Amino acid sequence: MAELARQYNMWVICPIREQAGDREYNTAVLIDRKGKVAGYYRKVFVFWGEGVHCSTEGVKAFETDFGRISILTCFDLNYPELWQRCDDLDADIVFWPSAYGGGSPLNAHAILYHYYIVPVGAGNIIDVTGKAMERVEKPLPKQFIATLDLDRSFAHYDFNREKVDKMLKEHQGEMEVERMLSDEDLAPWWLFRATKSGVRTRDILKEHKIETLREYQHRSRRQINEAREKGERI
Repeated sequence: MAELARQYNMWVICPIREQAGDREYNTAVLIDRKGKVAGYYRKVFVFWGEGVHCSTEGVKAFETDFGRISILTCFDLNYPELWQRCDDLDADIVFWPSAYGGGSPLNAHAILYHYYIVPVGAGNIIDVTGKAMERVEKPLPKQFIATLDLDRSFAHYDFNREKVDKMLKEHQGEMEVERMLSDEDLAPWWLFRATKSGVRTRDILKEHKIETLREYQHRSRRQINEAREKGERI
């Protein structure tokens, strides 16, 4: 697999049965474009009868040359705290090697945490909106090819309406509102995307002091928890 990664200049996730001392793990090995091991994830929630040990290392995030990724494996699907942890680690994509397609829980995790989910071996690539991506090539059974825009960014309506109006006027032709989710999905969010090469949506949001939805949620959780601990009103 390392040779294939090097030959085709691509990143590869290779699930293996890993022997680590006197323990065995269901491990997904991350290999970079040069064929070097860039990291690994050991399955946290092992399925009954696998005959391997449960990892105590938890969820990880890996920096790549295309974005920040996390990996979860098969039965991990059923444990929301793992998917929450991927969000805490600011993952852009979660790769999910699995023996089955996953179904609607994957869609729920994607929209809740605002990252792409890429199942390995079955299912569909899930967009940040929680929908299965439509523009996906399937040249072979269980093979998916798609282009993911990792710069698309959500922002919440809270405290941002005037700033967003100003931003869109100043950057007309560079970015746009891809979707307003309030009417269809009852979520008061904008989804922005760049429309000009070389423009990064997240840089423009930062320029106008508009938090991404993830930043807003993380900051709110932290500050509300601090207020709770201090017994303060909000």
